Amino acid sequence: MNTNEFREGLAKIGWKQTDFASWAGVTPVAVSNWLTGDAPLPLWAQRTLELLLKLHDLNNEVFAPPTRAARLARRLAKKESSLFHDN
Repeated sequence: MNTNEFREGLAKIGWKQTDFASWAGVTPVAVSNWLTGDAPLPLWAQRTLELLLKLHDLNNEVFAPPTRAARLARRLAKKESSLFHDN
């Protein structure tokens, strides 16, 4: 992961550099130094952000509101089920 990918990852999860710094227990200056190239981006920070991105994606997948097609399919399944169980 390069610094641009790190910056984009933070944006994807809605975090600022200061949010990551606070959560990771480092100073905002440290995160700024990583992103400006004044200090190398630590592997642990890269892996941490990768995990946060996976959790973000999983959260969106699991808790995303159902699509219109999914709602329609659910309604049709209920109607079909009631047709066969009313007898």
